[in-house]
Amino acid sequence: MIRSDRFQSLIIWAAREIQRHSGHNILLCACLFSLVFLVATALLFTQALDTTWAHLIDKAPDLIVRRIDGGGWAPLPADEAVGCAIRVPGVIDPIPRLWGVATGPDGPVTIVASPAVVPDEMLESLEPPLVGQAIVGHAVAQAIKDAAIDLMVVNALHLEVVGTFSASTLLATNDVVWVTAADARHLLGLSPHQASDLAVHLFRREEEQAIQADLAAAFPWPVRITDRSASALRHHTLATRSGGIAVMACIPALLALLLIIVNVPLHHGGQRTHWGLLQCMGWTTRDLIYLQVIKAMIIGTPALFGGLASAYAAVFYPPAAGTTAFLLTGGHPLPSLTLCNGGVLITMLEIAAMIGLPYLAAVFLTCLRSVSHDPWVLLQADSWN
Repeated sequence: MIRSDRFQSLIIWAAREIQRHSGHNILLCACLFSLVFLVATALLFTQALDTTWAHLIDKAPDLIVRRIDGGGWAPLPADEAVGCAIRVPGVIDPIPRLWGVATGPDGPVTIVASPAVVPDEMLESLEPPLVGQAIVGHAVAQAIKDAAIDLMVVNALHLEVVGTFSASTLLATNDVVWVTAADARHLLGLSPHQASDLAVHLFRREEEQAIQADLAAAFPWPVRITDRSASALRHHTLATRSGGIAVMACIPALLALLLIIVNVPLHHGGQRTHWGLLQCMGWTTRDLIYLQVIKAMIIGTPALFGGLASAYAAVFYPPAAGTTAFLLTGGHPLPSLTLCNGGVLITMLEIAAMIGLPYLAAVFLTCLRSVSHDPWVLLQADSWN
């Protein structure tokens, strides 16, 4: 075991070695920082997006029942649909929902009229709109002028905007317009007894696959049923796709960095000669390996922690989070995006191990391969003598 005083001496000597080749070491630190930042940003964003979506989907109904006909989606009779669903064993609290997609000032928007579409906690701090009024999401608020919005589906409607959803709900309410049931029915061309679909909650969530056949048979018209697991899997696939592509693109960069670490000492004659000179002065192979590992840690630790900290800020602090989401997904800019940071510590430790361990292993093995020769062989690596 190395003594503490000798360890301090090696730290001082390693710092001196870094100063002797400051340009190369600064470049190595910058490359390592960039690699950590790129990989960590992609993986942290994937983790955060998946966690946030899972949190939102967990509050969604177990099943969504939509009526279909030859033309696709069709409105369903609300009272009749509730009566049919409630007769199926295991079904509790079926809720008719009123929502749709309308043409807004800057593209399509989602019209919401029933609280069952958006989780209740997202609406707690807001007063429900009155007839002729609307509460809009961030993207819609940026596109409107004079605190008013014109919408068009089956019929046109002019609404006064009286509020916006909070920034913490941006991922779910970015393009949402909350209106009254009467305004929504006027826009969608629905009669008072009709609904867009039916949200079904189950006594046991594990039955969502098995109960679908019985539930579909309970309705007198054809329906399409979507379960929460399918929605969760779809969102998980979308979340992990961008992170996986980014990590795959960074693997060549990691290999290139390791190649630089391996090749530079082997082909740099002055470095090998310096190691041979130290061995002639009494340094052991173990001392030289300790020296190179400490040197690598002095260079790599700031790059590793700096890259992880920068990636964390880029993913979890708005408006940087919105810019990161825009660059990774190619969607709309979301300057107030807020993502859940659950499980981020484990992800950061995995990233540190994924990059830090190969980095230290490359330094250790390269040094071991180089200093294993006799000092005279190392001294002949340069023409100084």
